[in-house]
Amino acid sequence: MVRKPVVSTISSGAYLQGSANGRLPALGGKEPPGQEKVVLKKKITLLRGISIIIGTIIGAGIFISPKGVLQNTGSVGLSLVVWTVCGVLSLFGALSYAELGTSIKKSGGHYTYILEVFGPLPAFVRVWVELLIIRPAATAVISLAFGRYILEPFFIHCEIPELAIKLVTAVGITVVMVLNSMSVSWSARIQIFLTFCKLTAILIIIVPGVMQLIKGQTQYFKDAFSGRDASIMGLPLAFYYGMYAYAGWFYLNFVTEEVENPEKTIPLAICISMAIVTVGYVLTNVAYFTTISAEELMLSNAVAVHPLTMIMLFSGDLYSLLNFLSFARWLFIGLAVAGLIYLRYKRPDMHRPFKVPLFIPALFSFTCLFMVALSLYSDPYSTGVGFIITLTGVPAYYLFIIWDKKPNWFRRMSDFITRTLQIILEVVPEEDCHKL
Repeated sequence: MVRKPVVSTISSGAYLQGSANGRLPALGGKEPPGQEKVVLKKKITLLRGISIIIGTIIGAGIFISPKGVLQNTGSVGLSLVVWTVCGVLSLFGALSYAELGTSIKKSGGHYTYILEVFGPLPAFVRVWVELLIIRPAATAVISLAFGRYILEPFFIHCEIPELAIKLVTAVGITVVMVLNSMSVSWSARIQIFLTFCKLTAILIIIVPGVMQLIKGQTQYFKDAFSGRDASIMGLPLAFYYGMYAYAGWFYLNFVTEEVENPEKTIPLAICISMAIVTVGYVLTNVAYFTTISAEELMLSNAVAVHPLTMIMLFSGDLYSLLNFLSFARWLFIGLAVAGLIYLRYKRPDMHRPFKVPLFIPALFSFTCLFMVALSLYSDPYSTGVGFIITLTGVPAYYLFIIWDKKPNWFRRMSDFITRTLQIILEVVPEEDCHKL
């Protein structure tokens, strides 16, 4: 079988066309004329929506963040307050996104809402920081936790060498990348298995902790708010660590067009998921303190593929990477939710199947933007680097988007990269449903 030339499958605008099942054309396949439509099918039910949100939220964060929260609050009691407040704030943010997702019925999440409210430049910068900051740093953080957990049993009586952690982490990232490239089905099976493992780990922590409480093991909760005095400058970092553990509530909005009856499904899925996760996280932290003291937790680094990821992996520690990615993440999420308030006044007649009280997005966006601004003083290096990289998105926008007199070699290279990535990733732009 001879593969058809790629040029013959390129439509106007240098994009590949797909078949009706949403995939790229098969090699040598023949589609009837007029039936090569690309649409997103509505396959996400309420139960699947809940599974997506819970499965995305619960991860390494609940094992990484407790030390960071405690370190920046100074006491067991205040750390539990921060965990609860972060859960409520995440619920507020999720409800705000539910209104945005049911009013603007387009997939894309943050990018779509910022584009709709603030225009193409801020939306482009959001994608820019997602590519250069958020995704690589988030992957590096999760991978570093993986490397530490893998090596922990072999270094019980001594400190784990940082280089060993980073080398094991790099190997893990490479293995995941290879598996994703070789077989989507195997990747899905591994993801299901790992999801089961992390949920089991949470239960293993919570159940004995509750049993300890029933037995009266409350010695570490005495004088819960005594200890090192919390600094106002430490609260933004405590907020970052807590919100990092809850991050993931916004991912259902990335696939809004695939959700069945989104007006009801999205708000219900969000409320149910956030209630389960918040209760689970608070109980997990309570369980920690039934068995170890605050001082012991502070001494522990582990409680219970992208080229940039590798660079970040060897250039920073876990908590500085968390601060680095959190600055950009919560800046743009705060802006997106602030856009909801703007739309209420700018487009009052906009169809809103689900509507939240105005104080919810106001409180959430103010908290996000205030903490982001304050973090520039709390950790000027990590957040400052994130701020500078964010600003580089502005000249990049004018270079790649606005500048229409690009040399021919630049256009050819850009089209080649676009077509190659479409083939490798099997992605094509959805066709206008109104034309179907």
